[in-house]
Amino acid sequence: MSHQQATTGASPETSTRRGALAGRTAFVTGAGRSIGRAIAVRCGSEGSRVAVNDVDAAAAAAVVAELQEAGAEALAVVGDMSDFVQVDRAFAETEATLGVVDVLVNNAYTRRGDTAWGNFLSVEPSDWELFVSANLNMLYGCTQRAARALAGARSGGSIVNISSIGAERAHRNLIPYDSVKGAMESFTRAVAVDLAPWGIRVNAVRPGAIATEREQPLQDGWEDLRAAQIPLGRAGTPEDVASAVVFLASSESAYITGQIFNIDGGMMAQGRAPQVEGAPVMHPGNAAPAPVTLLR
Repeated sequence: MSHQQATTGASPETSTRRGALAGRTAFVTGAGRSIGRAIAVRCGSEGSRVAVNDVDAAAAAAVVAELQEAGAEALAVVGDMSDFVQVDRAFAETEATLGVVDVLVNNAYTRRGDTAWGNFLSVEPSDWELFVSANLNMLYGCTQRAARALAGARSGGSIVNISSIGAERAHRNLIPYDSVKGAMESFTRAVAVDLAPWGIRVNAVRPGAIATEREQPLQDGWEDLRAAQIPLGRAGTPEDVASAVVFLASSESAYITGQIFNIDGGMMAQGRAPQVEGAPVMHPGNAAPAPVTLLR
């Protein structure tokens, strides 16, 4: 299979599709599954052409097929966006097939480094360097490549970075991950200021407890445990994140840049989870709330 697999579903109807992103080209990294997939699908449903990037060719192709079936133009872009050469190749292919990227969603991250997912005392320097450099290179490379094309076209655009509540409220045993997300938010604000003269807006969203295929198998009752900690009473979905991304990518947010948005059902707004306070968790329909164990 070639580095990029182009599959498009162009039709007379496609070019006149309506929606919040009609006529735009979106490039979504890590779009083969979970949050990235939901963002790509939602962008397509809102009228944009979509470049679906992933390192997994089969996953990217499946999302492209889903988009095409719904009537969207789509392109599978298979590649590692932490490699600057592959970034340039991917954007060149997208521009040739779908046009200049107006909407970039930096969703992908790599789990490189065997000790990067453990207690700080066990993180090896080589794994720290591997994890941090790969993830920040991905953010820098894609953002700069998209921004240079948009600045040249002088057409404006939107870049949305997928951060995490871990940028502000620490996870246990995720030092490199939380550090990268914190850096991403500083990057978001700084780049937003630099690119504002060209009408390029840069924002970030922080997903909270999102029910994805990666998290759900962690333990039985995961969603119930997480929901008990969340003011809105449920874990989020990838589609909740996608809705926020589409808003930030659209003209509805034309005067918003350099901002970080929590998509967390109110988790960050509360001081501590209610069960830590010793209070029962009350949601509509709970006749007799039972004690809930805090999931750490």
